[in-house]
Amino acid sequence: MAIQEIAQAFNPITGVFGTGQVQFFSASGTWSVPPGIGKVRARVWGGGGYDRGSGGGFSLKAIYDLTGVTSVAVTIGVGGSAATPTSGGTSSFGSYCSATGGATASGVVGAGTGGDINYSGGLGGTGGAGGGGGGVASLFGNGGYGGANATNGGNGASGGGAGSTAGLAGGNGFLGSGGMSGTAAQGRTMNTSGLSPIFSIDFIGTGGGGVSTMPGVNGGGGGSDASTGARGGFPGGGGGNASASGAAGLVIVEW
Repeated sequence: MAIQEIAQAFNPITGVFGTGQVQFFSASGTWSVPPGIGKVRARVWGGGGYDRGSGGGFSLKAIYDLTGVTSVAVTIGVGGSAATPTSGGTSSFGSYCSATGGATASGVVGAGTGGDINYSGGLGGTGGAGGGGGGVASLFGNGGYGGANATNGGNGASGGGAGSTAGLAGGNGFLGSGGMSGTAAQGRTMNTSGLSPIFSIDFIGTGGGGVSTMPGVNGGGGGSDASTGARGGFPGGGGGNASASGAAGLVIVEW
């Protein structure tokens, strides 16, 4: 599905591109070149892996010559899950740029290719069954790693999920803190991260990682406990242990 934003996007880092029109693709489709448009910029996130899954990659590409081009195929990578291949899928904007998805507990992270900017997702937690998911990559760099059993999630462009054990924390992302867990008496606090109050597509994929049964936020990796994992944050966050799903990828087109 594609949703078109008519208003110009607020992009404090990358600036408004072209006429300021923006289209979001959360499912595979086609971007049709509007009349009179000669340049386009694409942002691509790959899907997150399943069950201690690594985060998806990120790529940003500006194309300044659309001569003879009438449409571009857009592919969205699925998040890894029990019902799909366990690795996250690859997202792409035609043949211009792409971002692979993160694998499940295998040491393979998602990576951006072909763009002017390319970054990799964070590694899912390894070394035991209690690992958190890796964070997705974004404009601000590589995703944070998912914590192994009894290990905090790593900081990054988005944070990695914490491993299984009380008292841990998910990794911090560029824009938000990871989740925190305490004793049974203290309970758990929710992740503080999310999209900027002044929405900007520059800040997608910059959230914190989850902990215990908390999912990741805004691309952060899902946390884990001894028996239950949490899903990765959209877009492209890796799922925590115990069969938690990764988040699907995303493509944003500006012209």
